This record gives sequence, structure tokens and C-alpha cells, in this order.
Amino acid sequence: MARKKTLKYIFSFLLIVSWLGSPAQKPYKRGLSVGADLSKIVVPFIDTTRYGWEFSADYEILKNMFGAVEIGSETFDFSKPLYDYHASGVYTRLGVDYNFGKHLDVLPNDKMFIGLRYAFTTFAHKAENITVKNPAWGDYAGGNIGNNWLVANWFEIGLGMRTHLFNNFHLGWSAQVKIKLGATTDNTMAPYGIPGYGRAANSTNMGINYSLIYKIPLEIRFKKKEKPVEGE
Repeated sequence: MARKKTLKYIFSFLLIVSWLGSPAQKPYKRGLSVGADLSKIVVPFIDTTRYGWEFSADYEILKNMFGAVEIGSETFDFSKPLYDYHASGVYTRLGVDYNFGKHLDVLPNDKMFIGLRYAFTTFAHKAENITVKNPAWGDYAGGNIGNNWLVANWFEIGLGMRTHLFNNFHLGWSAQVKIKLGATTDNTMAPYGIPGYGRAANSTNMGINYSLIYKIPLEIRFKKKEKPVEGE
């Protein structure tokens, strides 16, 4: 209970700081935005079986259309009365965000967006200290299932917003619906979780992130090829 209250105060403080920083906005400039998902720091306090990290980057490739990439790692680690389970891997998401906030009179450096992602991961899982109950022959303890590598992919639809904090810093949040497309199977042991996706048994999962973002004022220009002058 105390953990939830502490997390509530942290998020409330970050929101207040973002609101105080929003009015003093500079003219809009394109740039490469890089961010870190702060919610990954919070997750182990809520769910002690999971921990990881995630970084993101996006750039406005067309007006109000942003190309985005997210890379992260997630680990599932817990103990049950009959076994210990461990799974971990790296995941990648690729996609686009459309900023529809410009149609709602939001401030120039703020965003309200809808996003689409294709995501994939390669991960390994294993079980140790397995105990098999057998009333007739007695219990067997100490069994292990070694690392087995699996792959999975899924599709995401997200909705979120980003607000200017100060200088080139922003705060943003988004919520996603994750739809599993496919995953390899393990005939020995079904995976408990898929890094970046969530519970492996679910055909759909929900996700949320809360990120601190720094916008590098770097505009990419493509040089046009000059046409040769006739007569040269």
C-alpha cells in the first residue's frame, strides 16, 4: 500500500512540473527525440517478478508524421513451490506516430498522437529446482530445464501525448493495445512471459509507459541533385 502511495506522489509531482513548464514554449523546430521509459523503474515495485529498461527515438519524417523505434529488455524471474522460473530477452518496436494535436490547438512543442507498431523479440527461458510430486515413489527434486530460445512478434495500436517541460526536455505517456501475431512453442515448458509483450498465454495485452524525452535540435536535410546545364 505504501509503495502505491509513493508512486502516486512521484507521478503527481512529474505532472505538476510538466504543467508549470508548459507555458514558456519556444517556436517549434524539428529534431531527433530520444527518450527513456520511466515506468520501467516503477514496475519492480508493483510486480516483483518483472524488471527491465526501454529507450526510444523518433523523428518527423513528414508533416505531423513521425518515424519511431523503441528498443528494450525485460526479465521475468520468480519462484514457485515446485520450481524457479527465469526468462529474459531484448525486443524492438518499429512504427509511426501521427500528431493530431495540431488540429486541436495544442501548444507548438506538445503532441497528441496515435501510433502503430510492429514488434518482435528473441528471448530465452528456463526452469530450475523442479520438484515432481509422486505419492507412490516419493518426490523427485532438483530437476532443471535448460535455456530454450524462442521468438515472438506482435502488433500495437497506441494513443498518447507529450508535453514540453523545459529547454529541450519533454514528458510523455502512452497506452497501447498489443495483439500477438505469432510465437514459437516449447514442447517441454510453455513460456510465462514475452519481453515487451507481457503474459505469453494472452492473445492481447495492455501496456503503458511514461517517458522523459530530450529533443536534439537536429534537422535532417536531403540535398537535391543538381541538373546539368545544357551546353556544358
